[in-house]
Order: sequence, then structure tokens, then C-alpha cells
Amino acid sequence: MKIVSSILLYCMPFLALAQNFPTDSRVLEDVKKYHGKIATARVQNEWKLEKEAGYTFSNMAKRVVAATTTKENDVYKDIIGLAIYVRGGAGEPWRFSRYFVTSSETHGQKQLTEAQIIEQTTEHLRKNPNRIFGDLSAVAWIYGISFPNGFVFEDQKDGDYIYKAMIDYERKEVESIPFDGGLYRYKAPLDIYVRQIDGVLQVGGFSMLNSMYVQKTAMSEKQFNACPSLQDKPYDEISGPQGPAVNSKSEKQGSSKNSDTGATGEQKKTDNTGHTGEGKKVSKLPKIKIGF
Repeated sequence: MKIVSSILLYCMPFLALAQNFPTDSRVLEDVKKYHGKIATARVQNEWKLEKEAGYTFSNMAKRVVAATTTKENDVYKDIIGLAIYVRGGAGEPWRFSRYFVTSSETHGQKQLTEAQIIEQTTEHLRKNPNRIFGDLSAVAWIYGISFPNGFVFEDQKDGDYIYKAMIDYERKEVESIPFDGGLYRYKAPLDIYVRQIDGVLQVGGFSMLNSMYVQKTAMSEKQFNACPSLQDKPYDEISGPQGPAVNSKSEKQGSSKNSDTGATGEQKKTDNTGHTGEGKKVSKLPKIKIGF
């Protein structure tokens, strides 16, 4: 077995030559021309052959290429990708297909401050609250956005900086009939995606995690029906640290009411694209007429 392995290792350079792979200089030239914004590049590792379905021979060859992009406003990226070549027949020459970027790291960008991220997120709530909340008719008050675990980004995916924030808000909910309902306060982890837009970093997307129940403010049915929501009023009229004006007795914070996190308190993402709902209802109830 050792003899066979030694023979294969000895023959690998000759096998590569027999495949007539493009030269390194040709690969770099193809990649730079295809990408259009590469300052420097270098090939890495050896060629990898693949056989797609329907072929009786290896019709695809891949080579790792690491590169640095040209600077734009002092911003550049270190990228790693695959130069992909294809052929239609076993004896045909390799043709360049594409350069597929598998990872990138951005340098030189001026990071947003905590105040800027909160300001931009608030502006999204003003103009298009659906990007964060799914059912606007249930959102009765928004206390604000905060960073309880510190202002740092925890991940960088596809060029996005992901900041872990928290949104504090009130929902209108009915628990049972005859009427038992009111305002339920929740705190929900909110992933804020900061990305390069028009050459500068901006808040560009959101993903809300399952909400954590805090407390209930009981209301009469009349109060409930008269209470406005984000669907009826603009953000500035139902937001702020003071909370909604409701003359009712509140349950103690940390009540035993089931929350969106379930019995285990486990948090789950609802959508990476920034279009989210607010979790599952505690129970299904008959529809009631709610007038505004």
C-alpha cells in the first residue's frame, strides 16, 4: 500500500501536466479581468477536478486565488475565491468560467457609532416599521433601542457587520373571552446589519429574535379598543422612554405569562433578511371587534 501511495505522489505532477491546466499567470489574468477591481492576487493550493452529473469525465477544474481589491475611499477587501474552468470534452482545452468569492474581509471602513446606529434604526422605524415588526396593529408603544451586552459587532457575514441590540416595546394582546387583555411589554434581541451602501457604512437590515415577556398592564375592553397602534399612529407619537398613558394596575415584572421564547427561553431567529414577525401567539382566540 505504501508503494502504491508513493507512486501516486510521484506521478501527480505528471498527471497535472497531462490535464493541460492553465498556467498560474493565465489564471491571475483571467481572475483580474473577470473581477475588475483587483490590485494584487496569488494562486494557492493545487488544482481540484470535479465531475458534474451527466459527465463521464472531470469537466470542471478549480484553483484557489487570494486577492486584494483596489482602494475606494481608503476602503479595500482581502478576498479568497475559486477560479473555475470548464471543458466540454476530455481532450478539450480548459475555458475560464468565473471567479467565485468564498470569503472577504473589509479594511479601512469608518465604523458607525452607537448613536448613529440607533438614529438610523429609529429612522427605519419611522419610515418602514414593517422591516422590524410584522404585525403593526399589535404594537402599541416602543421604548427604544439599546445595546445591553455592549456596543460591538459579533459577526461579519458577506460583508455585513452584525450588531446585537435590544428593542423594548408594548403589544396589545387579548388572553381570553370574556375580555381579559391589555398591554404586554416585551424585550426582543434585534440583530442590526450594517453594510456598505453608496460607498459608506449604513444600517441596511434587521432580524428580530423571539421576544421575552416582561410585564402586563391590564386594560378594560374600552381602553383596549381606544389604544392606538403603530398601524394607526406614526412612530414619534407612540414611542419614548415614558411609556403609554394607561391608568391600569400592572402585573409584577417577570410574571409567569408564557412568552414567545417558550418554556425553555430559547431564542430563535425568524429571518436573516430583516423581514420578521413577532413570534407565536400564546393561544388562539375567537376574533373580536376592535375599533379605533
